[in-house]
Amino acid sequence: MSDSDHRGLEAAFHHAGHAVAAHLSKYHVLALPLRTDAWGSGEVTAALSRRKLIAADKIATAAARIDPEVAESIAVILCAGLASEKIAAERRLPVTPDPARSSGDLAMARAELRAAGLPDDTAPHETAASALLALHWLHVATIAERLVVAEELSAAEIAAVLESA
Repeated sequence: MSDSDHRGLEAAFHHAGHAVAAHLSKYHVLALPLRTDAWGSGEVTAALSRRKLIAADKIATAAARIDPEVAESIAVILCAGLASEKIAAERRLPVTPDPARSSGDLAMARAELRAAGLPDDTAPHETAASALLALHWLHVATIAERLVVAEELSAAEIAAVLESA
């Protein structure tokens, strides 16, 4: 497998982790298509969901970001990319987790936690992301496989995978 193929696979697993975590979030949704060429760009693929915020009896505005539960949710989503890479590597897939490429995600997670008045330690959120993705690994792997082939998946394509049994 070439370096380019490895990077594409790593990017696919990274983004698939974010997508699954966003889909399962009580407060967020996947907001952008996933693209393997955007890996490491610091692109945020999750956004607050007005519908989910209302269902959770939270304020349905951008001000919800400072709610501690909402901040912890986005921190898990932001940590899910690297967590997915690590799980793929543990499962002996040809993926080499790259914490440097996730530094932007982790910096954003720390900023969101601080804005909500929480400690900016991402370790608990990395652990939560790993546990969540392990439970939903079939979806992560399916999205990653499709993303490797297509190089871009729309939010609707990803939702179809995530809503399948």
